Amino acid sequence: MPLPRPSPPRGEGDAGGGSIGIMGGTYDPVHNGHLAAARQLRDEAALEQVWLVPNAYPPHRSAAPVASAEDRMRMVELAVSDQPGLVASRIEVDRGGISYTIDTARELARTLPGRRFELLLGSDVALQIRAWHEADALLKEGSFTIFNRPDTSIALSTLYELGFSPARTRLVHLDTPAIAAHQVRDRLRRGAPIDDLVPPPVAEYIQAHRLYQA
Repeated sequence: MPLPRPSPPRGEGDAGGGSIGIMGGTYDPVHNGHLAAARQLRDEAALEQVWLVPNAYPPHRSAAPVASAEDRMRMVELAVSDQPGLVASRIEVDRGGISYTIDTARELARTLPGRRFELLLGSDVALQIRAWHEADALLKEGSFTIFNRPDTSIALSTLYELGFSPARTRLVHLDTPAIAAHQVRDRLRRGAPIDDLVPPPVAEYIQAHRLYQA
């Protein structure tokens, strides 16, 4: 399946259009915290689009995601359907296997030459960058927007010490709800409502397909 199509460039002087943010994750399931972060990153970092990219199989988890890759993909598609500038990308689901970020970055560079992509990482995730697959190559080739949230914070100096390039790294501050996917799954196992944690279409999909239920 083809990659999402970037929207047209916004200015004649910018032949490649604005940057596209890549926000990878397990999305097991996607929730309102993910969407709030994506919207704020779109605006605070002046991104043309933010692509939410579900992993086929996350590299840093010992256990497989609870929901299948296709179910997680479909929930992300439903979640962003009415969100301007937010796009669901199948790039890792379609590639299959372990979803290494360096592979995604290189595939995007190969298939969409001339477009600018930024990897969007929470500060807690950025602190672990040295444990990532081909970390040196990723830091050399990639551009990054790192985001601090009220419960996690990092300084630019720390990012530089980790190997992030000053020329290709920026730091933004977000204010997003403290929601984690395990909270959604825990509520579902207990039969508790999740209407305040996920978008209505996602809640409906979960119920219709009996996901995460005991």
